[in-house]
Amino acid sequence: MANGKAEVWYFDPNPFTLLLAKREQMGNILNHPWELGLVLGAMLACVLELGRLLAVRYRIPEVPERKEQMGTIRDGLFILVSLLLGFTLTLATSRFSERRSLVVDEAISIGTTYLRANTLPQPYRDHSRQLLREYVDTRLDLVDANRFDDAASKAKKLQEDLWLDASTVAQNDRTAITSLYLNSLNETIDLHEKRVAAFENRIPQAVWILIISVSVIAVFTRGATLPVRFWLTLTLLPLTIAIVVALIADLDSPSHGLIQLDQRALHRLKADMSTVH
Repeated sequence: MANGKAEVWYFDPNPFTLLLAKREQMGNILNHPWELGLVLGAMLACVLELGRLLAVRYRIPEVPERKEQMGTIRDGLFILVSLLLGFTLTLATSRFSERRSLVVDEAISIGTTYLRANTLPQPYRDHSRQLLREYVDTRLDLVDANRFDDAASKAKKLQEDLWLDASTVAQNDRTAITSLYLNSLNETIDLHEKRVAAFENRIPQAVWILIISVSVIAVFTRGATLPVRFWLTLTLLPLTIAIVVALIADLDSPSHGLIQLDQRALHRLKADMSTVH
């Protein structure tokens, strides 16, 4: 207190910090696709019933002009919902296919690098092959959300050690065989960045907000054109939208959900590395 006046403290949060926090919260929700679908289905069912109650209150089904207007709006909104879901499903499917293809490409690249490491002189040959075996483990851990950061940082460290061995050999041996090994190693390192970028390349949160918002409005207008309550209508439409949204979110989430990346190519590579010496 100064001069008889109490000091007042105001909390002025950084808007960018709040925005990042909200985006992180939204990201956490999208990382649990089927829980999201369950909540969305229940919410849409409530919105449908709310629309029906308001329609009864304002006698929309009884007035032909009002019912016709609501029907026109409803049809247009559901066409928009269908287009949004179809576009987003195509986008998620293409990105999932890209992630799956990158797993195969990376397994091929690491396997080629491992075989070409046999051309290196000792002790770099055995050291590089051991590093590559450890590198495969980090690639398998990359799909685990809890170990993603550790796997990515460990992969970076292994890349540095591998490149150090390769550059040391190249200083004394500039033959075409060494160049082939360097090219394979360089491609392996590039594929790491491509896989990480593919994991981070998610459907924009603004698109999700748009889909959910339009779906809520469309379901509300559908409820406003229902003359009576029917349990099948109350559940079928919200359930259908919720399942499609959950499926899209599952395809878009590389480390969560029921749909997981097929890593059999990397598992086969790991098994081959343990038998090839």
